[in-house]
Amino acid sequence: MPDQAQTVILLVMTSQASEAGRLITSLRDGGLPVRGMYTAHADRIEELVERRACDLIICCAYDPAVTLEAVLLRHRELEADVPLIVIVDQAGAPAAAISAMAGGARDVTARDDAERLQLIVGRELADLRARRQLRRLTQRLRQCEQRARELVDGSDEAVTFIQEGMHVHANPTYLALFRFPSLDDLQAAAFLDLIEPEQRTPVRDFLRDRQSAQPQGPAELSVTYVRADASRFPGTLAVAPAEIDGEPCLRLIVRATDRTPLTSPAVPTPAAASLSSVATLLAAIDAAVGAERRASQPFAVFYVRIRAAANLFRDFGLTRALTVIGALAAALTRLCTGVGLLVRISDDGFALLAPGLDEASAESLAERIRTQVRLGPGPGGKARIEADCDVGYVIVAGPCPNSSTLLDEAYRACYGGVAGQTKAVVPQRPTSLAAREKQSAEDGDSAETTKIEWALANERFMLVYQPIISLMGDSQENYSVLVRMIDEAENLIEAKEFIGAAIRSGLIERIDKWAIRHAVKSMSEHRQAGHRLNFFINLAEDSFRDPGVMIWLCDCLREFEVRGSWLTFVIQEELVDGNLASLNRLVESLKKIKCRVAVNRFGATDHPQMLFQGLSLDFVLLLPEFAQGLADDKDKQQRLLTLANMAREFNVKSVVTGVEDARSITILWTAGVDYVQGNFLQRPSPTLEIAT
Repeated sequence: MPDQAQTVILLVMTSQASEAGRLITSLRDGGLPVRGMYTAHADRIEELVERRACDLIICCAYDPAVTLEAVLLRHRELEADVPLIVIVDQAGAPAAAISAMAGGARDVTARDDAERLQLIVGRELADLRARRQLRRLTQRLRQCEQRARELVDGSDEAVTFIQEGMHVHANPTYLALFRFPSLDDLQAAAFLDLIEPEQRTPVRDFLRDRQSAQPQGPAELSVTYVRADASRFPGTLAVAPAEIDGEPCLRLIVRATDRTPLTSPAVPTPAAASLSSVATLLAAIDAAVGAERRASQPFAVFYVRIRAAANLFRDFGLTRALTVIGALAAALTRLCTGVGLLVRISDDGFALLAPGLDEASAESLAERIRTQVRLGPGPGGKARIEADCDVGYVIVAGPCPNSSTLLDEAYRACYGGVAGQTKAVVPQRPTSLAAREKQSAEDGDSAETTKIEWALANERFMLVYQPIISLMGDSQENYSVLVRMIDEAENLIEAKEFIGAAIRSGLIERIDKWAIRHAVKSMSEHRQAGHRLNFFINLAEDSFRDPGVMIWLCDCLREFEVRGSWLTFVIQEELVDGNLASLNRLVESLKKIKCRVAVNRFGATDHPQMLFQGLSLDFVLLLPEFAQGLADDKDKQQRLLTLANMAREFNVKSVVTGVEDARSITILWTAGVDYVQGNFLQRPSPTLEIAT
């Protein structure tokens, strides 16, 4: 839940925009910073709540177009914690109030009681903040506990947890030290059974003392331990209170006096082996790509899946299925020996890091795995199972994402292939829009490319700024950041004159990075001077498909001490369709550093709502054609009104660009457009005219 000073998102169940506006205004008058969207259709509640992170629902039960029973039903079906407040007519209040409260509404108030509504909303928002904070803290606690468990399991120290003297968990080092083959065997033994009989009484007293709030005596105790094979060794014991699975317990650290390397347990626990292996694999991938996220030499990450593993357990039983799968794992290990690092991810999944493989050799290895790694016979040895493995892999060369993303790509490649066959995903250098549409170089590209390279080498680019003006009273200063090139004759060249050649020649990413870096530097200077600026910066396809762009951006923001919330990155709508997967990852990463995201040239497609459903957006910049001749074109006005209302329903701000006359501004304000931009208001300028 956002802080009280931040905007609260309301969903008002009404068919009248004026009624929704009245309620929102009333709440604002009560000091609540609210924004709202409205709909009369109960079937849209789940969609709007999930997509726009709605905080509160207000149902106008007096609206004839709103069915209270349907709203209550849809509200109960919500997985999100979103309070519902019902507003009724004074005349029908008693019956409607009882029905609403019984159906799950948090409170009911009368239509004409604005002060009570303000108090109810304030109370519900405070309760909602507390509940969300509790969930966040609970989640963080679970993450901390999981991380602590992982650190314990990967530690070289012998660590165990005991409750009432019995083992409940121990790491592999502890099992190896006491020579227990598995955790199940250890859990059958009391901790005092591992102590020399003469020392059990002082050890018991030591454990009890460590449970007290203010323990007395030494922090460690010298002990002679007894292993599972009856051999003995001297060591020390350190004890501290802890929790495991929400229950109080004691954490014990056993240190042998003789610190010789421990032998591995004969049969390591699957959970510990899996955890250690996955961590080792991810570390090895990170080492292969380096800090710059660029592979110095090609390598491949494979994911191998046993087909229908669940059916094996169902048909063969647990012990027989484990034996059959174990035989397949052994065959896979033999095949991959000397090839690379093989780890077991799950009961039915394996991952392989294989250095030095190109596409041909990776495909050859995948085929060998598919044809040679087979499951054993079924029960009684009667029928041999055929077609056993699916294989997916990703070839890495040059710029690449992090280890988790690469493993995920190999996993998706495996599950995206035809059963029993292989599928490859090859991250390559980002392709531009021109390459995707197979455009050939145009006449004059060579000369234009030379000019661009010269301008990049000699700092002959310039930023210009055009204000984005609020029609709704936004106090922040929003500017669109545009790029101009200065040629050798000191002519100022607009981006439309060289952008095509820059895309086709692969130079657009260098231009983008130049523009972003200089915009961030300018932002830093103006923010330090006390100006509340926000910049809208364009991202080309080559830039947002570069796996290393987020690392570079974070370094840039850190260098100039600029917050991500001061920047909005703008993507062309025509690029979304072919890049939805990479854009989703980019948008998710940008949101993590609080940057905002916008789509430019919005409104060209027949189904614009798909864009809101596919990406988490903050702004849409409509096609400049909408503003041309708007005052005299009723169809264009209706289309613009539809798009603005749609954006508002998804809690996305709308910006109309290309505004050229005052008549258009009046229509845009009436339609509820949030911002306008155009040469009529102010032409792009190399200087920022800050309001004081």
